[in-house]
Amino acid sequence: MNINTRKAAMWAAILLIGAWKFGVVIALLIIGVLITLHEFGHWLIARRFGIEVPVFAVGFGRRDQAHIIGRLWGTEFQIRPFPLGGFISPEPRSFETASIKARAATLAAGPLMNLLIPVVLFFLLFAASGVPRVDGMKDVFVSGLSDTVTIAEQRGIEIGDIILAVNGTAIERPAQVVDGLADNKLKPVTLTLENAGQRKIVDVVPNADGKIGIQMAYHVNRTIEQVGPLDAAFYAVSETAGMVKSTVSMYGDLLTGKNLNQLSSIVGIVAEGSKQVNSGFIEAVYFTAMLSIALAILNALPLPGLDGGQLLLLGIEKYRGKPLSPVTQGKLTVAVIVFFVALSFYALYNDFVWLLGSFWAVPATVATLCLVFCMVLPLVNSYRLRNSKPHGKP
Repeated sequence: MNINTRKAAMWAAILLIGAWKFGVVIALLIIGVLITLHEFGHWLIARRFGIEVPVFAVGFGRRDQAHIIGRLWGTEFQIRPFPLGGFISPEPRSFETASIKARAATLAAGPLMNLLIPVVLFFLLFAASGVPRVDGMKDVFVSGLSDTVTIAEQRGIEIGDIILAVNGTAIERPAQVVDGLADNKLKPVTLTLENAGQRKIVDVVPNADGKIGIQMAYHVNRTIEQVGPLDAAFYAVSETAGMVKSTVSMYGDLLTGKNLNQLSSIVGIVAEGSKQVNSGFIEAVYFTAMLSIALAILNALPLPGLDGGQLLLLGIEKYRGKPLSPVTQGKLTVAVIVFFVALSFYALYNDFVWLLGSFWAVPATVATLCLVFCMVLPLVNSYRLRNSKPHGKP
């Protein structure tokens, strides 16, 4: 398959996804933009300190697939065919010979950019539309139907149905529905629903996983408080700070082994993002802010291979007067990569359990692992061949 054919196939797939679910495309674009802005933060500060950055690419793909859109400050700006993020490529010697201050500022700029984005988004939202105030949940409704578990669809449950009660118990939050179905696996459950003012009673039998094939969301009781620019700025910083605190707490729970079954991969993040985008503009802004903060904190973790880990290594270098050996740094980085790959596939398994049920989750995860292995293996072999050539020979 030549390059033009690949590009045509990729864009055809994007258009098909767009026609299938608009929110999925927007969620993917949000992720791509946040990653690109993260890299833009690195690039901006690197150039400020004179560190050479030959390439800034938006998207991924081979160099021969890149479209050059311009050059600035010695950097070639490219657009590559897979628009899910981006990357910069600092010149190794230029980065390694820069001062510790310059390298630290460059590394910290990415996470700081991801923290700045929510502040800007919230300020624009609050200044233009006012500050949304939430006063509890209004109702819980069916936001989607599964393609694999069709119990709900077969019983006439529709997207938009408000769930009033499960077995006579009034519903105030989605967790009550989840628990009510999970507690009655393979047993009849009576749902009281309402749609467009019409009430209906539906009897369903959850499967062995306690699922009937519905996705849920909720409406909230919301009021809008109009504020001036100064108050908008204050509330933007305050809202961001609150989200940072809750995200740090969430990461803390995960690192201590709590709530691991709630860990989501890119599949779950995109699915949730699609739901939020389809729920309205305010929800989309909050999803974007939350995801940007999550990226900032993840990259700030003091683990080799992440920005925070590189900052830790710089601190060790300053203390010792010399950096750790490349071999030691390489081993630490590989260990962290292996850890995150394993964690990613565990998160992917969680998402497949949610989307497909426990029976299909394992084969789906294994199939994805094999697909990733087949995609990565040629890149690994290419890297090994390049580095196995004798020095001084073509």
